[in-house]
Amino acid sequence: MVRERVERGGDTPPQPAQNPLSIAEIRQLISLMSGSDIEEIAIEQDGHGVKLRLAKPAPVAVAFGDDGGYEDGALLGELAAEEDDASKPYEIGAPLVGVFRTNMKSNGKALVQVGDIVRQGQVIAAIEALNVLNEVEAGAAGRVSEILATDGQPVEYGQTLLVIDPRTA
Repeated sequence: MVRERVERGGDTPPQPAQNPLSIAEIRQLISLMSGSDIEEIAIEQDGHGVKLRLAKPAPVAVAFGDDGGYEDGALLGELAAEEDDASKPYEIGAPLVGVFRTNMKSNGKALVQVGDIVRQGQVIAAIEALNVLNEVEAGAAGRVSEILATDGQPVEYGQTLLVIDPRTA
């Protein structure tokens, strides 16, 4: 009997509500919002809708005093701390677990030695993991003051490998 009613155009069974967008389309919208200045998107179709809102951090306003510092003098303290950080030795840690290598080729010359001057981003060593050499880059410019790991030594994530003195750059 139900079949007869449907065929004759009588009572039609209710259709399930359909979303206007698929999950893949929603993910695409989120990635587009992350890379732009769009903060909110609302899409509505046939009474059903989706509203996406991306909360972005608000800019911070800073009030300066007559002397060029914060009203409470915090800016001067921050500048002094930055100067102290610039004179402190910079430690290069292992980016992953593996075997420390001083060169990129077997039986090759070491990439850096104590006393060498390096620039930021320069490849200074490698970590071998699963027979793949992963480059270790200098995070700061300066002179290599210590090499704490030896060639072929197993190293842990974050273990200090080299120390760079930025004052002698």
